[in-house]
Amino acid sequence: MSIVDTFDNSEPLISPGSFYEKGNIAEKCIVTFSHKVLNAVLKKYECNKEVCSGTANGKIQVYSLIHKNEKILFYMSPIGSACAGCVMDEVNYLTGAKQFVVFGSCGSLNDELTNGKFIIPTESYRDEGFSYHYQKPSDYIKIANAQAVSKQFDRLSIPYVNGRSWTTDAIYRETQGNVARRKSDGCISVEMESAGLQALCSYKGLELYTFFFSSDLVDGVVWKNVNLGTEEERKKQINCFEIALKLAELL
Repeated sequence: MSIVDTFDNSEPLISPGSFYEKGNIAEKCIVTFSHKVLNAVLKKYECNKEVCSGTANGKIQVYSLIHKNEKILFYMSPIGSACAGCVMDEVNYLTGAKQFVVFGSCGSLNDELTNGKFIIPTESYRDEGFSYHYQKPSDYIKIANAQAVSKQFDRLSIPYVNGRSWTTDAIYRETQGNVARRKSDGCISVEMESAGLQALCSYKGLELYTFFFSSDLVDGVVWKNVNLGTEEERKKQINCFEIALKLAELL
């Protein structure tokens, strides 16, 4: 049996219910990976502390805010499919949230297509381990709500491009050969979470709505930092929260 054949649908020995009490706070939740977004949101909006997902590194605080008379949850996720997926699973159990709007920066594999546009992934290459515990083996996993996100971006007149994404655990192993292979598959972006989060959501009956913007270029033999870690990227990240809020409103 191949190492990727790890999907087993028998009962797990532990679950979020092993550690937490089940909650029912709100249906919708926005997820960022940026502490700068978290700080900006807490400064701009009146936010309430709701519950915490616990990790050995510390607690992940889940907040709520009221947007157009609707309570919407919000938290900053750890990076990487395994950590992000486990925390999302716990947040679902703790709060009852079933619709997760997730955004962040990514690397572009095709600057001509992605420059100046948001990226809405249609499928993600499963170059990580987490997704194989939640879905049967396959090279790609379909991003179930790509069309729904695209429809709302059209409604909001937000420029975007659809395409495959490459989810990897190892940013320092984005080699020339692997970049060429993923580009030949039609991947236009590379990131660390979408395949794993979609696998979890499909398994648990949750809804994932995700989009990215590129902050570095992995489109050839040389890596190029476009605006990663800059003030320009910070502004884009914060703008993404406002888009995510509008998207949550329209769900």
